[in-house]
Amino acid sequence: MNLEEMQAAWQEMTEKLDAQNHLTNSLILDMTHEKIRNKISRIARYESIGAVACFIGATFVLLNIAKLDTWYLLGCGILVALYFIVLPLIVLRSIGKMRNIDLVNNTYRESLLEFTHRRKRFLSFQRFGIIANFFLMILILPVFGKLINGKDLFVNQSSEWLWFSCIMLLVLIPFSIWGYRKYSRMTASAEYLLRDLDS
Repeated sequence: MNLEEMQAAWQEMTEKLDAQNHLTNSLILDMTHEKIRNKISRIARYESIGAVACFIGATFVLLNIAKLDTWYLLGCGILVALYFIVLPLIVLRSIGKMRNIDLVNNTYRESLLEFTHRRKRFLSFQRFGIIANFFLMILILPVFGKLINGKDLFVNQSSEWLWFSCIMLLVLIPFSIWGYRKYSRMTASAEYLLRDLDS
């Protein structure tokens, strides 16, 4: 074997190794992208169930809006319906953006920065939702009190609604904290998967 044949064989072997490395890198990117999408899809499933419940609540309020016969009950009803429609749409859109990061066409740095930004934005919507839930509870009690029992809680105050508010708070606070921590861990593990690409 002369020098030219050895160089040609070496060149061919180098090209095959480069092609193999490219294929391996491509497979790693695809697998990582799929793992990230699966983690975010779990969050999307939970939020989709919540969104359906919210849309049902908004539909109930809007179909019975005529029963809210005072300006303050009507205002509360409109705010409750808007909350039930707008917040789930914002959160689902935020999840969709997190799930659709393009690892193949972006550089590692671009993908990481984009995912980190979208993750922070999603978690900020979750924090806003936790705070907004307390205001929603204040608005929802008089609206559903009127729609279900026909009572105006601003006029006919009863102790059962106070107990109901306390029970809702006792359930809402731990559930909100638990949900936020769970989402934070799930998105953090997706971000760690992305960071592992650098190694």
